[in-house]
Amino acid sequence: MTRTFKHVVLALIVFIWVLPFVALVTTSLRSETASKTSGFWQAFTPTELGQRFGTHDRDQTDPFVSMSGNIFERLNKNKDSFQISGDVQSIMFKGRLPDPDKPGKTKLIKKLVAAGEVMDVRGGEFVFQSNGDFTWTFPEETAPKPKNLDAFINQNPVFGTDAYVEVLFENENVPNALIASFIVTIPATIIPITIAAFAAYAFAWMSFPGRDWLFVIVVSLMVVPTQLAFLPVLQGFSGIASWATQLNAWMTDCEATQTCQVASKTFASLWVTHTAFGLPLAIYLLRNYIVGLPKELLESARIDGASHLQIFTRLILPLSVPALASFSIFQFLWVWNDLIVALYIGPADSSDLVFPIRLQKQLGTFKDQLHLLNASAVISIVIPVIVFLSMQRYFIRGLLAGSVKGG
Repeated sequence: MTRTFKHVVLALIVFIWVLPFVALVTTSLRSETASKTSGFWQAFTPTELGQRFGTHDRDQTDPFVSMSGNIFERLNKNKDSFQISGDVQSIMFKGRLPDPDKPGKTKLIKKLVAAGEVMDVRGGEFVFQSNGDFTWTFPEETAPKPKNLDAFINQNPVFGTDAYVEVLFENENVPNALIASFIVTIPATIIPITIAAFAAYAFAWMSFPGRDWLFVIVVSLMVVPTQLAFLPVLQGFSGIASWATQLNAWMTDCEATQTCQVASKTFASLWVTHTAFGLPLAIYLLRNYIVGLPKELLESARIDGASHLQIFTRLILPLSVPALASFSIFQFLWVWNDLIVALYIGPADSSDLVFPIRLQKQLGTFKDQLHLLNASAVISIVIPVIVFLSMQRYFIRGLLAGSVKGG
């Protein structure tokens, strides 16, 4: 009973996590009309939707007695994707017929005409079948104007990539945001890992005054809220930018071209901020892993005359790949999905906005175009998923580092 309950709970957790992603992907692959008129859960089964089609083209002026056509061919004539197929359920008839209650007068009639029933369209008999075939017959040759009719079709599921093409190739904001996110995320992941690896080795295997107290201080920094540090960080970057502007004006002739101003919010400011916020946890995880490595291995290396740098580069780093990979995943996900730090400390230029900010701004740009919003969201999710899947074999090993044995 207990095991069954655990399996049910686990399945429920997986379902709760997977369902939103399935909803995003499904909606992004649907047409704009379908995404607005029905929920994503209806995308995999036939759905009844209204479609307007014309009986023929305006340039078709040759008189005829009987004309044949197909509703689906008319609907799909100018479509390269999201081809409509299924069964035609009914057509909305709108017209004026003689009023039996008022001789000599007519009244407006609106009704749904089923397949096989005859309907009067511009003086001719119009009949359609559920497969979309229709005939339009007149008593004598005539050249009627095209008639637009509203057909209700039980449409088959159809998916396409139009939203992704529009977002990635027709709107330059999303590609620019992807590039900006990579510019921020890659250095903000590599820099803290590099510094933390050296620091973790020092805390684990090097003796120096105040080592334990310094490690306690580093670990304590993990509880400092990010929002609490915004004001001093912003003041610090503003002061550096002001000093750099003055130095630039003193050393160059930038005043002539009015290019002395140095921005306080740049990619570099994001690298420094994310490095500072990520270092405490990185040092903690890596130190716990490195201190658990076989002590005899390092002592043998010292007896052989290896220096600390040689031990670190030739022994510690190769053996610490699981811990390094685990923190890389954490740091990459945090920086890639970060909105607050990028909003307050990152560049404000439209072409340099990172993906989370661009996605937030698209709520006003695309408004109710859910398929475009969801396509952008899926793109922002795919990159972290690829990173996680490529390094998942190290993830659990790195998380468990130092959980049993510590220094």
